[in-house]
Amino acid sequence: MQAICFDFDGTLIDSEVFHAQNWSNYIASVGGDISQPQFLSHYAGLPWPKVAAEMKNQFSLTQEIHHILHDMEALTREMLQKGHIPAMPGVDNALKQLYGQCPLMVVTGSPREYVEGILDRLGWLSLFDGVVTGQDVANNKPSPEIYQLACKQLNEQPDRVIAVEDSLTGITSSLSAGLPTILVNPELPQWNMDVHDSFSSMEEAQVLLHRMIA
Repeated sequence: MQAICFDFDGTLIDSEVFHAQNWSNYIASVGGDISQPQFLSHYAGLPWPKVAAEMKNQFSLTQEIHHILHDMEALTREMLQKGHIPAMPGVDNALKQLYGQCPLMVVTGSPREYVEGILDRLGWLSLFDGVVTGQDVANNKPSPEIYQLACKQLNEQPDRVIAVEDSLTGITSSLSAGLPTILVNPELPQWNMDVHDSFSSMEEAQVLLHRMIA
């Protein structure tokens, strides 16, 4: 293997609950009602444009999708200034150990400003050779397009690039693009997908990642 592509939310940072609460607060502000647990069970891992479209339909919102996204990005910036999204366990050590061994990329459906801001705050931005976001492609995850673009930027064939994901949306994207995929999810869900291997934490996955790029 010649490179590693990491998903962001839920893989590198523990942000799923943070985003779920922000979406719940936003929907309440426009007259809807979705709890944090309900959001997590239905929308965890989905790109924001898809979430916005489904919210608009579910709650008959008058706001256009791009307005919903603009408002959510503003709310997210505001909440980030008030708090801190922690790294997933083992990620900081894994990234610092893998740095310099092969190119590392972030491949995420989330907005670039949000992603690069958190990477910088955690001291990780310089560890990555690039960041590919949903804003860079016409079709976000679960489409393979975002991983195809990442491989193009790396100048590598997909079967020589490892994807590290935590969600069904993410592994659908990476596998359909032809990348060997490692699932890292504390709950170890048994999805019927042909992933290379599954781990409950990055601490466990780190050993295999080192072996695959050696």
